[in-house]
Amino acid sequence: MKTTTRKRSALSSLVTFMLARLEPAQCFHATTTTRPNNMRTTASYFRESDESESAASYFSFLADTLTPQQLPAWLSIPQSHLAETNMKALQSEMRESSYFTETESRKLMLAIEDAAAGDRSKVAGAAEFCLLLQETVEIGFNALVAACYHYCSCVTARKRVSGWYLDDSHEHLHSYGAHVMKISEDTDRLKRLEMVAATVTSSEPADRVRPDSKDAENLRKLLLSETHDWRALAIRSGACLYRLRGILKSPVEGDRRTRVAARTAREALSIYAPLSSRLGLHKLKNELEGDAFRILYPRQFAAVNSLAHETIGGDNDVGQNMKQLLAEVQQEMTTMLENDEEFSKLVENFSVTARVKEPFSMWKKMLRDGYKHVLQVPDALALRIIVDAKKLTPDEPAEVTRARDRALCYYAERLCAARWKPAPDNPRFKDYIKSPKRNGYQSLHYTAHTEFRGQMWSLEIQVRSGEMHKVAEFGLASHWDYKIAKGSESNFDVSVEMTGNYFKNVKQWHWEQHGGSVKVDASPASSEPVTMSDIWQSRRRVDRIRERTAKLEPYLQAMTAAQENLAREQVFVFFGSKLMALPAGSCVLDAIRSVNPARVHEEDLVLNGSSTSLTHLLSNGDVLSVVQEARV
Repeated sequence: MKTTTRKRSALSSLVTFMLARLEPAQCFHATTTTRPNNMRTTASYFRESDESESAASYFSFLADTLTPQQLPAWLSIPQSHLAETNMKALQSEMRESSYFTETESRKLMLAIEDAAAGDRSKVAGAAEFCLLLQETVEIGFNALVAACYHYCSCVTARKRVSGWYLDDSHEHLHSYGAHVMKISEDTDRLKRLEMVAATVTSSEPADRVRPDSKDAENLRKLLLSETHDWRALAIRSGACLYRLRGILKSPVEGDRRTRVAARTAREALSIYAPLSSRLGLHKLKNELEGDAFRILYPRQFAAVNSLAHETIGGDNDVGQNMKQLLAEVQQEMTTMLENDEEFSKLVENFSVTARVKEPFSMWKKMLRDGYKHVLQVPDALALRIIVDAKKLTPDEPAEVTRARDRALCYYAERLCAARWKPAPDNPRFKDYIKSPKRNGYQSLHYTAHTEFRGQMWSLEIQVRSGEMHKVAEFGLASHWDYKIAKGSESNFDVSVEMTGNYFKNVKQWHWEQHGGSVKVDASPASSEPVTMSDIWQSRRRVDRIRERTAKLEPYLQAMTAAQENLAREQVFVFFGSKLMALPAGSCVLDAIRSVNPARVHEEDLVLNGSSTSLTHLLSNGDVLSVVQEARV
């Protein structure tokens, strides 16, 4: 006689059921509870009755037996009184952006009211979340509607049954069209994967830092692989920023020092900021990194902030001088190149951009190299020249044009070196055109120095061709795991938002120099009839959409290529307490052998809540476990 007892948590059963049966499977948060030995497993529960009825019954059982969890810092602050204020702020932002029609603005307000179902706190939060997305991403009307419903469902889940089940039964969501439904479903899918990852890694020892670099790398790749619509990934990255801002706004100082706060900040640095960068959402990336910096490293944040306020050169502080110096050099450099006869004769077009090194990166460099002041950091300020050579004849071979590109890069660098002299102590000349980096990066670098208001400043000047820039930004050189793979999370080049001071001003100026961050919702606008004011706005609207679509296109092309490569090469599976990356085409046996070569009984295997075989092929997001058999 043989009896079998499988000790599995109710959450594990729920997660695997959702992965296997629900589309979209939706959940928001996970905690672990122990299932009594005499309780039926969820897998058998669903085999014994109709799935739709059993799902509702099972979730009802959870609601009756579990107590709601304490709300996290980002949802615990009372905000019902802010409902009208936040709605007006969102409307104002939509109006000023010239990106939305008045009709769309009104429809979004109605969508928020419907999603909130009369809860003024949800209205305030959903409006704030949409405003955050509009300010950092500008994902467009369809995605904002999906985002407000997603937010309200997540809050409901948090307040109900420890956030296990996200109710997506909003009866009016489908009325906004197929694009909204598609984004909503994709967002839910990504959230489900995030929840499963959090559940899996929560079983690790409490003293382990989570997520570790390998788990973060694999989760980034899994989320990218499973993203059907890039706007869903933008919404989930924006949700991380919303959590960070909530932590920072919490009136309880201890909320910034909890394990949850630290993990949220680490996830921002290791998962969502790199994904935002991969999408070309640079402003969102910097906001994520900046707020995470404030939470994880408060003393370092205060130190960098103090340096930024030091006054030099009259009444201006360091930050103001940096901004003014770069603006002057950028203008002079542009004029110099435009007025050079030889350069103008051979160049098709060129651009000069400027940037200030992000604060956390600057602090790390000062610490690593022993600099005592930001003025000593050689690349604290940088200017970049991008040139495209003319074709001298219509049928000129591409190789000849590329050779002229390279020649123009060297020529432009010589012009700059004659005007902005190389730093006498360490000019740091780097020729990555002649000797490219292993990741394909090509550019010319040198460190110049110049006097400004009685103070010597260092400037890094870079020169590259348009083709080199495209490779650096969208190709192999910008591969989304390249920088991350070079070191641990402590090596991230992160920025910081410091409201009301130098860094906020510098960052705003930075985006203005680049014409705003790269962000666009390329989906069609709503089908609602337009008003006269909509028609009046249409020209500016079309121009902005066209401009942003052009900027975003290379990032989406690179993302698609990365997805295709991942699909060919790897499959990502939750196994034990890890998210594993296995070769594409791997089966259950391959996963087991990669962890433990010991023999495993096939009847001990559970995949997505059901029995499986050793030869079963694995898919992205599968949850595999080996349960212990107790035989008598």
